Amino acid sequence: MMAPPSPLIGAPDPEGGDCVDCGRCCHHSPRTVHLLETDDARMSDAVLRRLTVLDPTPPGWRFMRNDGEKCAALDVSTPDRFPCSVYGERPEDCRIVEPGSPACLEARTLGRLGSSVEFRRSTRVG
Repeated sequence: MMAPPSPLIGAPDPEGGDCVDCGRCCHHSPRTVHLLETDDARMSDAVLRRLTVLDPTPPGWRFMRNDGEKCAALDVSTPDRFPCSVYGERPEDCRIVEPGSPACLEARTLGRLGSSVEFRRSTRVG
C-alpha cells in the first residue's frame, strides 16, 4: 500500500499549475468521493465499471474506488506526478476542491484530504 505524500509547505498556484505535482487531495479514505447522477452520465460505462463501487447499503451511493489511501483514478506511474486519469470526467466532489480552497490547503498540510471538505449529497424534491 502506498503511503500518502508528505505534507507541502506554502500556498498552491491559484491557477492549479502545481496540482499534478501535488495530488494530496486525491489521497483519502474509501467512500470519500461520491458520484451524483450527473457524474454517472458524464463517465463512460468502462470508467464506471473500473473505477467506481456501489455501496450495497441504502441509499446505494456510488463512490470512486480507492487503492489503499488514494483514489483509483490517480495515475502514479510517474514518480512525483499525480495526474487524474479521468480528469475531464471527474466527479463533482473532485471539482469543488479548487486550488487554495480550505480542502486544498488542508490536504497540502496533512498530505491527504482531510475533514474540512464538505461534499453535499443533493436530493431532489418533486
